[in-house]
Amino acid sequence: MASILRLNTALPLLTLTGLYFQWSTIKNLVQKELPFVPGEVSTGVLTLACVVLVLQALWSELERPMRFVWNCFFKPISNKTGEQSERLDSFYNSQASLYDATRGGLLKGRTTMLQLVAGHLKAQGPSKEGKKRVWVDIGGGTGWNIEQMANYMPLSDFDTIYLIDLCEPLLDVARKRFAAKGWTNVICLKQDASEFVLPEWEAGQDPRGSLTVATLSYSLSMIPSFYPLLDRVNAVLDPENGLVGVADFYVAKDEGTAKSRAIGSSQRKVGWLSRWFWTIWFDFDHVNLGPARRDYLEYKFGTIKSYNGRNNFILPWIVQIPYYVFLGCSRSRDISKNIQAFDVDSGNVVGLAPGLKTPASPFQPLSPGDEVPELQLGPGHESVAGAPSGAVEEEVVVDLGGPPSSFHYLIRKPVRVPYMEEKVHNQFRTHIYGFTWEDPKEDMKALNLTKDDSMLVITSAGDNALHYAIAGGPKRIHAVDMNPAQGHILELKLAAAQALSYDEFYSMFGEGKLPQFKHLLDTKLAPYLTSHCYQYWSLNESYFAQNFHFRGYSGHALRLAQWAFWLSGITKDVKEMTEASNTHQQDLIWRTKVRPVLLHPLLVKILGSPIFLWNGLGVPINQMNCFLEDGSVKDFLLATFDPIPKLASMRTGAYHYLLCLTGKYTPQSCPLYLTRSGFDALKKNDCAAVDSFRLHTDTIINVLRGLPSSSLTKIIVMDSMDWFTPFPASTPLPPPFSPALDLLDSTPEAALESLKSELDYQVLEMKRVLAVGGEIYYRSAGKRPWYNQRFELAGFDVQAISIREDGKAIDRVNMYASFYRATLLKKDGRGSKR
Repeated sequence: MASILRLNTALPLLTLTGLYFQWSTIKNLVQKELPFVPGEVSTGVLTLACVVLVLQALWSELERPMRFVWNCFFKPISNKTGEQSERLDSFYNSQASLYDATRGGLLKGRTTMLQLVAGHLKAQGPSKEGKKRVWVDIGGGTGWNIEQMANYMPLSDFDTIYLIDLCEPLLDVARKRFAAKGWTNVICLKQDASEFVLPEWEAGQDPRGSLTVATLSYSLSMIPSFYPLLDRVNAVLDPENGLVGVADFYVAKDEGTAKSRAIGSSQRKVGWLSRWFWTIWFDFDHVNLGPARRDYLEYKFGTIKSYNGRNNFILPWIVQIPYYVFLGCSRSRDISKNIQAFDVDSGNVVGLAPGLKTPASPFQPLSPGDEVPELQLGPGHESVAGAPSGAVEEEVVVDLGGPPSSFHYLIRKPVRVPYMEEKVHNQFRTHIYGFTWEDPKEDMKALNLTKDDSMLVITSAGDNALHYAIAGGPKRIHAVDMNPAQGHILELKLAAAQALSYDEFYSMFGEGKLPQFKHLLDTKLAPYLTSHCYQYWSLNESYFAQNFHFRGYSGHALRLAQWAFWLSGITKDVKEMTEASNTHQQDLIWRTKVRPVLLHPLLVKILGSPIFLWNGLGVPINQMNCFLEDGSVKDFLLATFDPIPKLASMRTGAYHYLLCLTGKYTPQSCPLYLTRSGFDALKKNDCAAVDSFRLHTDTIINVLRGLPSSSLTKIIVMDSMDWFTPFPASTPLPPPFSPALDLLDSTPEAALESLKSELDYQVLEMKRVLAVGGEIYYRSAGKRPWYNQRFELAGFDVQAISIREDGKAIDRVNMYASFYRATLLKKDGRGSKR
């Protein structure tokens, strides 16, 4: 029998590739496997036997997909009475047994949704004493979701699990599945989803707040009465700890609404052809992809996570079915701590205005017209105004409004200030800096940080900001960056410090790779991430598949160096230099082997190209002009690199260049946050160091405008001042409280263009926000930057901490020609218009 089974599998392949086999080989195989076939048979008999066996094998392989195709695409749906249950039974009756085997690739996002639910439940902690955990899987069909959830959390954590469906053939599969598993707390109920009633409600229990989790996996788009369904779920959901998880198909014609832009609209928009095709295609099976269902879902519940994906399992990158994953909670949840974190701790006292301003708190309580209707255990449940009970189509148009931000519904401590996605953010395809170039060791010598300090810093990759938090412990760190991806990197690092083990954390950001990143993202990291950040890393999960450090703009520079070393045959020498036991040996290898390659005229020409400087190193043309005032590109490179090998060991401390040369850190040479002690410091005292952060996706001047006067003691703007367009020293400061041009521009794009020439307004805003004696720290590609004079004109005392001269380095990076401090001497009432 085993031989026959092997033959059944082998013969279709032999038939398809018959030109590669001799007829005698097939004949001998048949005679060997079928001993009852005589040794001498006619060609016709042998051929017939082979054909029969091939057809048998082909049928066993094709039966399942052929039944799937017939039932899903060709079989007429019987619906004599017009009842939903009859339509479902007709559709699934002959395919219920193979439903799970044929839906794995089609229904993408189900595992993501379940992992998000499990991860957020764990992050919330155990239920209050006496509070039961109840999960209702609405339209759960065969029970696949419930069986899969057992991989992410024990099902015994739920007191009761209910599977609700109207299709008897699918329910029959589910009952057998649960019986085989021996799960006694899982109950199947055949009910209309929009009128579902749990047994304990019928027994007299108050239904309100009794539901811990409600999930809808590709069922919301199939339920005609979705308004009363979502109303019902909202009414019975636990207002403090309840979660709603949804995965489903969708179409959307735009992504520009305030609501979608504030919860993350990446990939939300669906092209007109795809939108038209999938709407019609799924409509044949009574699956409604119109926007009303998702709009009402996002209106009725607070958004914790939202993800827009594309399923390309049929023909990758050609046929892409849009789907989404949603995780939400009751809008009645207590979010007072998160409001405090946004409206007070983040200094967000300025309302929405022209330009790239962080919006005022987007949370809106339920308005008088939005009260939750009275829960009824039977039919006739009221729905949203204007939509009668049982309304099934999208013709009813309701302005759903509602709270657009996911920041306020974060399960864990909020550190990311909400922002609205603007067109200007699209110019940042990814991060520019995967690591931070400034040397925090030198910063700490100058800063003298204490626990009473409040800082504003450039986010970059977050390495230095984390160093300040660990080594200095200031009470507040406002990290600011226009590029959302830079905020996503720091937010991920803060989340990973709280959620992961040290080995996982170091693997991610030290080695640059983590094989199980997507699983950890959904199950452990997601509760600590905003919806924007979660979407970004879900779409870019491949960044940690090989080496994160080779991603982004800065990754281009690292790749160029690796190629140059390989082509020049000095890869081994580079390795020896980074492993040298002393700086003398390190410098010797540098001068004899590595330096001639990096300073080759061709490579110098590439490095001096404005295109490469921006796309590889994040250096704009204005900054390039700063260092060209002091000499040529080669002069700048010589002054940068030559002092480093004899200054500090890459093996034990100069980790910036270790990363650039090898593509990774080592435990002996890495940023402070990657050390065991640094990691432990981020976790101790209930993650107080993490809680000190507020991450802003905005311009420096806009964040400053939102902060109270005299509220900061330190501002570190790295090299950002180099980016401004120079203007004559004779230009007077703007008149007191005069409006900056970006405040007058009507679009974020126009505002950003105006900001290039608004250095004076930023200086005056810094002056207003700093306390007397407060300090501004900045580095420059020039030795004596032109804007020193602007600080002095505004009343600051400007002093050079170090200037790169006489072949000496200013720090272990030495990428900049100077490092300055500007100290505020006194207040004089000047400032920009707020």
